[in-house]
Amino acid sequence: MKRIMKKNILILPAAALLLTGCLADLGGNDYDSVLPEMEITIPETAYSTSLGSTITITPVIKTDIPESDLQYFWEAMGDRKNAEGVKDFTSLVPDEEQARELVYTGKFDDNITTLNLSYECRLRVHQISTGRDFFSAGTFTITISGVTGLMVLYGDSNSSDVGLVQAEEFTPQAMSIPEKPSALASLYSANNAGNTIPGKGVEIQQITSFYFTTYLAYYPQILGPRCGHILARTDQDTRWLGKDGFVELGDWNYMFYAKGEQAMNQNKPKGFKVNMIYFYGFDGDEMYSCNTLSSFPFLFSEFDASSKFADGHSFTFEPEIIFTGGSKGYPNIMYAKSVDGNTAHKGFVGIRSAQPGYFRSYGYLLDTGDDAVAKFNTGNMNADLVKMRRDGRQHVMAVLKGDSGNAKYAGKLFLVDLNTTAPALAGATTAYSGIGEYAYDLSGMQDINDAFSFEFGWTQTMCYYATKNGVYHYQHDGAGITAAAPLTMTDGSSWSAGGEITMMKMLDTGRDYQDNTPNHNPTQPIMMVATFSSGKAALWALHLDSMSGRISKAVKYDSQVEGWAFDKPILDASIKVQ
Repeated sequence: MKRIMKKNILILPAAALLLTGCLADLGGNDYDSVLPEMEITIPETAYSTSLGSTITITPVIKTDIPESDLQYFWEAMGDRKNAEGVKDFTSLVPDEEQARELVYTGKFDDNITTLNLSYECRLRVHQISTGRDFFSAGTFTITISGVTGLMVLYGDSNSSDVGLVQAEEFTPQAMSIPEKPSALASLYSANNAGNTIPGKGVEIQQITSFYFTTYLAYYPQILGPRCGHILARTDQDTRWLGKDGFVELGDWNYMFYAKGEQAMNQNKPKGFKVNMIYFYGFDGDEMYSCNTLSSFPFLFSEFDASSKFADGHSFTFEPEIIFTGGSKGYPNIMYAKSVDGNTAHKGFVGIRSAQPGYFRSYGYLLDTGDDAVAKFNTGNMNADLVKMRRDGRQHVMAVLKGDSGNAKYAGKLFLVDLNTTAPALAGATTAYSGIGEYAYDLSGMQDINDAFSFEFGWTQTMCYYATKNGVYHYQHDGAGITAAAPLTMTDGSSWSAGGEITMMKMLDTGRDYQDNTPNHNPTQPIMMVATFSSGKAALWALHLDSMSGRISKAVKYDSQVEGWAFDKPILDASIKVQ
């Protein structure tokens, strides 16, 4: 019988294939001594990885079949369906990555779509000459977990990608500090069919806050799908990404209720802000807002060029709002780039309530007119806004550049200090005369005309600007400002960025209403400085001393970090908390 079977295999290969298929199904029979068998063992029954991280599985295979006669197929029971429309085991990795040893990097596709779910997997080994299939003894599972850390938006003038850096400074409060720093590059492109985002990176942030976390337990069905979206914006495009896999959800219009021909917005993204549970999206010359508990995406326009505030003025705004509290005399601050249609009339606007729906009735131009006791007219600055930040005194620090017609600062950069809690000055004829406390000429500062980024810390000693060649530090005391000098260590020793600076940004640490992503130590001020040199990006975490404004500890993350593959400049960064 065995001798005859061997002859049939040689003469009738189709029949042989049919019989060997039975072997795969039944687990072997009297023919085992004729055709070599195989025993496949997977070392573990459960494996886990995270998005962008790689695991390797090496099976133990016992067989007499030549290696050249074998093909390997790692398969998973996911969301993909077979030709009959039924879920079945399908390829876990692309054909070109199928090999005896599995090297798998956690990512989303049409088969693996959910985090923290254990997907059932197996190894199928195919014998080429006979068509027989052998399977691993029992299945195993792979679970992909989410990632937290510092999201980095990096790229060149043509396209951008998103990666992640996991390190002590960038660990959210609720998470355990990683044992050692690590990095994951190309998270966006890896989970979006290899595509990148057109344009040069401008902004990345996650739409979440302490308040989201608090309310999530009470409104899981409303907040669950909304909490954690990621905004990635370039100078050419805007993408909304899911928090679990950086998978693209849509473009800028994804956040708006009315779309297509019924869309209210201009599809001209200018910026995005979060204040507690409120969203504010700047689109063209308009701003849209909503309370996340009641309406999402955006349902209405908060104001536009024709909207008139309580004092009768109409405005267009820079895409910025500083949240300070909201009561009268303690306003949130915006900056108008035109007042009543006059683009030469620019100034600060106070918003007594930052809740959606209240801007029109609670906004007012901080106009002091010809009030003799006011230091300057905060409602008519005759300048363009460059940067606004809030410090620990409830003051708003703003850098502006004077228009050509500015009598004092024509073509110059200058700094103003706004005390949002200040009452009217003695002898004043306007209620806002005390808000504008000081104005400082910055035009004489070292390399100030080459500055591309300005930042302010929690104290008056923490004032900074960056050029591509260095970071400069100065301070103000209410009477004047010190001369700017290169930022140094607290002991006076020098610090060098070691490459062309592409980003300088303070990491918010619980100091502000718009701070949505506190790190593990919210009392530690940290400045992030990104550099680019010899085709590689690097990132500094500069721990700052609040008393002196200098560096108490400088930590560099670069190619020495496991997984570091940022081969283009880092242009923006913010913490991902979930």
